[in-house]
Amino acid sequence: MIPVNRLATFFRDTSPVVLRIMLISVFFGLSASISDVLFNFYLESLGFGNDTAGQMNSVFRMAGFVFGVPLGLLMDRTGAQRVLLAGMISYCIGWVLLLAWGDIRFIGVIYFFIGAASIATYTSVIPLLSAIVDSHQRATIFGINAGVTIAVGFVGSLFGGALPSLVAPILGVSATDMQAYRVALLSVSMIGLISLVPFIGMHAAITKQRNEQGIRTSTDPTERVSFVRILMLASQAFLLGVAGGFVVPFMNLFYREHFALPDASVGMILAISAFAMGFGSTVGGALSKRFGLRRATALTRLLSAPTLLLMLVPSVWVSAAAYFVSRVMVGVTFPLADALVMQSVPASQRGTTASVTSMVWSLGWAITAFFSGYIQETYGFVWVFAASALMYALGALLFYVIPFGNGDKQPATA
Repeated sequence: MIPVNRLATFFRDTSPVVLRIMLISVFFGLSASISDVLFNFYLESLGFGNDTAGQMNSVFRMAGFVFGVPLGLLMDRTGAQRVLLAGMISYCIGWVLLLAWGDIRFIGVIYFFIGAASIATYTSVIPLLSAIVDSHQRATIFGINAGVTIAVGFVGSLFGGALPSLVAPILGVSATDMQAYRVALLSVSMIGLISLVPFIGMHAAITKQRNEQGIRTSTDPTERVSFVRILMLASQAFLLGVAGGFVVPFMNLFYREHFALPDASVGMILAISAFAMGFGSTVGGALSKRFGLRRATALTRLLSAPTLLLMLVPSVWVSAAAYFVSRVMVGVTFPLADALVMQSVPASQRGTTASVTSMVWSLGWAITAFFSGYIQETYGFVWVFAASALMYALGALLFYVIPFGNGDKQPATA
């Protein structure tokens, strides 16, 4: 845990604009974590299996691949704040529409656009923070922002796991009935609407801070990097997406089927894992100063592999503990990777770079989530866990191959 005095110092020294952006991340993380727990169960209540869950996760992530570059160019042209606002509004509307009909074709189409709204929301936060945070603070701020986004999933997963049981008696149905899941998932839109409040007056606050700090967005074409180099920097995110897509969308189904746990217990495990991942994100800045940004990123990603394999041990306590440790490692590695990538490109290309990074991550996730559902139906979970661990290991090695520019020269100050 972060000491109380350090937490107080952070809030005192951090600008109100950064805190506003983090508050938006908190609400979005809370909303997304509820949907993560309940959506697969909702599909199951409609009569669909793991293969359909895999297809829907693939559709969701494929939206990030399709819209990645256009969103990045839009951010660099109109500003990340506008894209962030549009993403949050679209996310809320999308969930209301998705829950209105039970036809899987309609659900797939709407879930695709929810995925686009989600990637717009997540991606735009990175260049928005980069524009108002000093480079020496970037790893720490990125980590804390990611940490609060994920850690609030602890609350969201608990709430999401318990919500069907709370609304079921009111509706006069069982806790696993489709109507209970549908009403519970409406909370995703309601919480998303609350996230719009911090946007009030934000543009003026950002402009004021940038003027006070003398921050200038570079437009010199000689400073721009090639698209090929952006893809090279983002390639590590592709392997991270591949690794996550194999197993993460199916963790609720894994614990239900492998250990016969009820929804509330599954929600508890996912809640603690979200807290663990959030904790990992908050300590990334300190680890980068001690070991260097590149090394800290690579080593924590490498350690994600063996801890993931330990989840296959036929003990729910060992499996859950291994999942928590694996989530800590992933929590450390991905915001550090974002910081490493952001400091390797000029400010005028950060929107595009952040979107391309999210795009290839989404592509990797979409591909493996699609096939993982079919593999599980035939062979169970062993092979998908093994494949995921291999991708984490390969991703760690990639950090020693990619030339990260300033990240190589100043590894301890992101």
